[in-house]
Amino acid sequence: MKKLWITLISLIVLLNACTQKGSSILEATPTPAIEETVTLEKTAEYDELSGAPGAVNLTIVYTNDEHGWMAGEEAGSGAAELAGIWATNFPESDLVLPISGGDNWTGPAISTWFEGESMVETMNEMGYVASAIGNHEFDFDTTILSTRIKQANFPYLGANIDYKADGNVPTDLGIQPYTILDVLGLQIGIIGLAYQDTPSVTNPIFVSDLEFNDYEAALREYVPQVRDAGVDLIIVPAHICEWDLSQLVKDVEDLDIALFGGGHCHELFADQASGAVMLGGGSNLRSYAFATFEIDARTGDRELVDYGAEQNAGGTPNPQVAEIVAHWQDLTDEALDVTIGYLEDDIEQRSDEMAALTTEAWLWAYPADVAITNWGGMRDRIPAGQVTYASIVSVMPFENVLMDVSLSGAELLKVLASGDSIPAVGGISLQAGQWIFKKSGQPIEPEATYNLLTTDYLYAGGDGYRIAEFDPQAYNTAINWRQPVIDWILAQQSTPENPLDPAIQALLE
Repeated sequence: MKKLWITLISLIVLLNACTQKGSSILEATPTPAIEETVTLEKTAEYDELSGAPGAVNLTIVYTNDEHGWMAGEEAGSGAAELAGIWATNFPESDLVLPISGGDNWTGPAISTWFEGESMVETMNEMGYVASAIGNHEFDFDTTILSTRIKQANFPYLGANIDYKADGNVPTDLGIQPYTILDVLGLQIGIIGLAYQDTPSVTNPIFVSDLEFNDYEAALREYVPQVRDAGVDLIIVPAHICEWDLSQLVKDVEDLDIALFGGGHCHELFADQASGAVMLGGGSNLRSYAFATFEIDARTGDRELVDYGAEQNAGGTPNPQVAEIVAHWQDLTDEALDVTIGYLEDDIEQRSDEMAALTTEAWLWAYPADVAITNWGGMRDRIPAGQVTYASIVSVMPFENVLMDVSLSGAELLKVLASGDSIPAVGGISLQAGQWIFKKSGQPIEPEATYNLLTTDYLYAGGDGYRIAEFDPQAYNTAINWRQPVIDWILAQQSTPENPLDPAIQALLE
């Protein structure tokens, strides 16, 4: 008998069709079971007398922080190869369910340029059945998020997200607290959790109406509802780092949750704690974690058969997924494969060179004294060779704009010390514990007035920065934060014989 994979894809399509009719899988409250799933090539063993399914082998394959790397960071490690691995690595499983811990799309140009649409289509084809809401799901505002959720064949879950005004889950955006799958005679409850600090790690303006609540409280509210629906297994994909997830697992041991998945910190792990399996899939589709359970569909008894974490390597590409990725790569190349410069050596992600290229280009293009950005906004390296528009979009995927903030020297010093970490800076450098202007060699004067360039993300309080309180009427330049970088690179008129590298080194001086 053959394992279920192609039939699972058919099931997801069927479930989505039901969703479009307003019934079943995306409902926030328990709903009637789907009358028929699909006719399976391989089924669970059935009781000869009752015809009811007996033991079912169920495998959860788990990824998180995919960040749009559908084409892979390296050849052979993309979405198509991963789907191929899943189709062959679990021959004993009756059912393979892909689940995500969130942060699906912000990353390389193939995803970011299309605001995540390409990644949703890819995940649809890969057969995902649910995703937790990650902080980067809000990067293109809630209107885009709602559109992506409608395009997905799977629900986006955030049981701990409420509207501040009334305490209701934002179902109008498409976000649900949980979903219940009815497959092979089993009912699988999936409850999603979003990162509590989401307002500080996405643009705070986009989530200003939302509250991100305590993880344990959300589970204690919704697990009983899911239990009342008669589920056989509960799974919690959560956009939470391993350390916090471990504590949560201990705190809710009494709820008998079978599996927890993590996210946000890009960790790859597979472990057991307090009677549950804990999985982290790594990031960027480079890897995945899995757990296989044997479940008695008559009694609900379960046994953990196997679990682990694996690299995305050696897979035979799934042709349908590969076709989708190739389509979006063609569209990306058509829009963004335009050479703007040449590099002799790579510029590494979050390096001093990358920080200087970003912040000093802003000051080159706009009259201000200091520029700051957060290191986490630099999302990729720029490889040696041709530098294209796509290269810059991959490094700077967010749709930030530059804010011109007027501050006293004393306020500027408070800003520089207020974030979660020392920022990437332009125009000044830290010398012997003191901020010194590069041009004049003089320190910041507390009584002087300065103009600071930063992103609207940091201005609004992202990454813990206190900026808006010092200048509530800061000037929104409407300049996309990528544009000065592109303009500066073009102005260097670099060629393979005259690369950008020396000019970038000069920015560091």
